[in-house]
Amino acid sequence: MMKKKVICFLAALILPLLLPPSPARSVIIERVVAIVNDQVITLTELQERAILIRQATGNPNVPLKEILKHIIMETIQVQRAKELGLEVPDEVIEDYIKNFKRENRLTDEAFQKLLREWGIPLEAYKNEIKRRILISKLVNIEVKSHIAVPEEEVREYYDKHKDKLYLLSAKAKIADIFLPWGGDRETTLKIAQSIYEKIKLGESFKKMAALYSRGPYAQKGGEMGWVRKGELVEDLDHFIFSQETKAGDVKLVETPQGVHIVKVLERQNRNYIPFEQVKKEIEKKLYSQVAEKRYKAWLDELMKKAYVKVLL
Repeated sequence: MMKKKVICFLAALILPLLLPPSPARSVIIERVVAIVNDQVITLTELQERAILIRQATGNPNVPLKEILKHIIMETIQVQRAKELGLEVPDEVIEDYIKNFKRENRLTDEAFQKLLREWGIPLEAYKNEIKRRILISKLVNIEVKSHIAVPEEEVREYYDKHKDKLYLLSAKAKIADIFLPWGGDRETTLKIAQSIYEKIKLGESFKKMAALYSRGPYAQKGGEMGWVRKGELVEDLDHFIFSQETKAGDVKLVETPQGVHIVKVLERQNRNYIPFEQVKKEIEKKLYSQVAEKRYKAWLDELMKKAYVKVLL
């Protein structure tokens, strides 16, 4: 009798384990795709992040394994940020979302609709923002704050690259008398030649421009100011910037629009953008190059110290 009771008791314990779970007590087991130190990355998280990363890159075909690698690197950085006690207040995230909506002219309803179209819960979107801001803070502290670009390096870069990057095309200061082709092309050309001959004999160019030019600079004595090589029509450009042309030279030039009598007032054959004008631009470029190199080395070091197991 006692033996029968024991068997019945054991059956009562074991039987439920062999039966399928009832719907009310079923539990969804989340698949783990990676372990990073003491943190797991689930398939759901990977899928949610994949949507956001593909949206950000504009590439809907980024492979999941590549996205997982990216998530692992971010996870290691977030863990490091938490070690240093870095935080992102909720109001900073809310401000980010407000700015996003304002810049994209989205109402609250339109923003919610956008998230639904992406298939991303609001909380997942907020976590993405938090992660980005946290990593940015971390990189600023551990990498960027230790970088400085000496002015000597900026100057050295300028001198090394100025012929290729900072050379300005030749420029000239000119004056112009313009007569458009009228109904009688031959008459227009004769008038222009007469003006040209008078100037060659010593008549004032300014006076002739004020009297005869139909160009926009007539009342300024024909003075157009500075022009760069390549800005004017080919025939004018060829004369103005020819090696034989000197300051003071005058020439009659026919173009499809009309006749020009051009005087070269000044010439600058070789000129550079001033160093001070491009100093900040060069500094920023060199800083980015150093930051990228330092960031990669720093991240490689973090990765080496971390325990990572990929299960995808």
